Amino acid sequence: MKRIFSFAALLTLLMAGVTTNAQTGITVEDLGQPVVRHTLGMRCVTRDSAGALEAWAAFETPDRFALVGVHLDNGKTTWVDINRFGEPPVRARHVQMISAADGNLYAFVGVPGRFIKYDVTHRELIDLGVPSEKAGYWLGAAVAPDGKFYIGTTPNTELVRCNPATGQVENLGRLSEDDREKYAPHPVVSDDGIVYCPVGLHHGELWAFNPANGERKQILPESLTHKQGAPELWRGKDGRIYGKWAGAQFLCTSTNIVIGETSKPWPRFNPRQAGDLVVGDINAEGKLAVSRKGKTSYVQTDFAGAPKTIFSVSCERDGRIYGGTAGPANAFSYDLATGKLTDFGQISGGPIQIYDTINHERGLFISSYMNASVDFFDPSAPVKKGVNPRRVVTLDGQERPVQEIIGPDDMLYTGTAPSKGRLGGALLCVNPVDLSYKTWTNIITNQSIYRIASVPQTGEVLGVTSINGGSSAIPTEKEACLFLWDCKKGKVVFTAQPLPGTKTYGAVVRAANGLVYGIASGGNKFYVFDPVARKTVFTGILPVKSLRYPELVDEPFGPHGLIYGLGEDAIIAIDPADHSAKVVARDPALKRAYGFCIAHDGMLYFGSGSHLMRCKLPKQH
Repeated sequence: MKRIFSFAALLTLLMAGVTTNAQTGITVEDLGQPVVRHTLGMRCVTRDSAGALEAWAAFETPDRFALVGVHLDNGKTTWVDINRFGEPPVRARHVQMISAADGNLYAFVGVPGRFIKYDVTHRELIDLGVPSEKAGYWLGAAVAPDGKFYIGTTPNTELVRCNPATGQVENLGRLSEDDREKYAPHPVVSDDGIVYCPVGLHHGELWAFNPANGERKQILPESLTHKQGAPELWRGKDGRIYGKWAGAQFLCTSTNIVIGETSKPWPRFNPRQAGDLVVGDINAEGKLAVSRKGKTSYVQTDFAGAPKTIFSVSCERDGRIYGGTAGPANAFSYDLATGKLTDFGQISGGPIQIYDTINHERGLFISSYMNASVDFFDPSAPVKKGVNPRRVVTLDGQERPVQEIIGPDDMLYTGTAPSKGRLGGALLCVNPVDLSYKTWTNIITNQSIYRIASVPQTGEVLGVTSINGGSSAIPTEKEACLFLWDCKKGKVVFTAQPLPGTKTYGAVVRAANGLVYGIASGGNKFYVFDPVARKTVFTGILPVKSLRYPELVDEPFGPHGLIYGLGEDAIIAIDPADHSAKVVARDPALKRAYGFCIAHDGMLYFGSGSHLMRCKLPKQH
């Protein structure tokens, strides 16, 4: 993701735990890694030069990308570094791997995606090449009966393959010619060699590719191509490919689908099986499950776990700082008094990222992705599935609830982007007392709503938009806008363009003077908007080129009510007294900051890769 930055500059800092910048007097502390996932899912099995079995997995963290092998005889790990196949922030992108007929490991890694071979006998990594310079994302892979290794790629829906027998890699060309279609996830190959590849996600398509002659055809009838997403496919016991989509189950052929025919999934082979032995996963105790003839034993490994990326550091409640991670979306806290880090696990409705956590007198409300979920969590009560946390809503057709606020009517609000490939976000309103909710979709035509602020003077919510939709969507609008939402009337009552030509507006914060300070996302411009007079009263330039997520702290802080943000290696502050914006501190540790908030004691807490960091804000004079 574009959220992750190089950590080399912080190596000395992390070893020491604390560093002080002599120029600014800022002391930066490393508080530790809130979430370390000790489990690891194995993918396939090979044999080394001595014939010993080795199970393999992918390791993807903010600082390390590798293929990890675990020797079944002694539990020791082998690490095959793949960091060099791409630059931060995106280096791996859902590594796919197989053990081929020659006994070696083959994988698709990096950005752009490339096939690599790891010779398990000679312990040598071989770069087989990049079949598509555009390939930046993929999900799933397939192995044909002849051993060829297929991947469907994003954003051009290209089908690529590797022949382990020869080392040849090929780009078989684009499947869909519809520019709105970007994804080609989870291809499947029938026993007669036809490759079936779902395509989406603006709408569902299903392509059949014949490797014998290169022919390709979209085989879904028009009546099944309107739903957002992509079909799900699997191989049946008869070696044919079956699927389901838009309420229909069907059999795939090279020219069409036969609706009504289905079969249970039946893999051609189990990549985690070697003879009568089947490898499981590494559990939380670092033990690898191994089954033979129905009996399971465990091999203690030296795998130490995978630290997870901090995505958000959002709020303070009862002396604790709360935030969340990405991939998976675990919630965590840091106790200001004791320094204890607590990993609550994956308690949010969205499994991928926790975008925001807001403190309410009742407890915490957590917004997460994907889709767009809001959950209520009482951190003073035990975690109990279905009880605490409690799911409030998961919106169909929407995702990325970036920011939560409490509106002037004491309701909780968040905006969303639409699902992948689509345009038109939503505004969600949740009653924090009874957890009922209302949703208004596409209130600003074909635009997403990322940031919002409460305007108690007028009983309105101020929101800003982006012309972008869900991932891969093609925008139709020319510029984004600011709008005012009347909470009583339940409708948009005003729109404006504070910075004409802006395509995405970022953070908005209401200052103590009642004015709203906003950012042109991705740039260094800001504006000041008077929600009562309904006009822009000032525009300015930030002292940094761009800001890091979430760009600005949600509320002003300190005796002068400064609005703080992070960008480059700097802490910036906007002063509502004169609308000035300046750098108040710099430190190398801030170069990788992502997700941040300010505690009541003036400490700035932020994520840096998998580490939670903090520093004291300079005194306001």
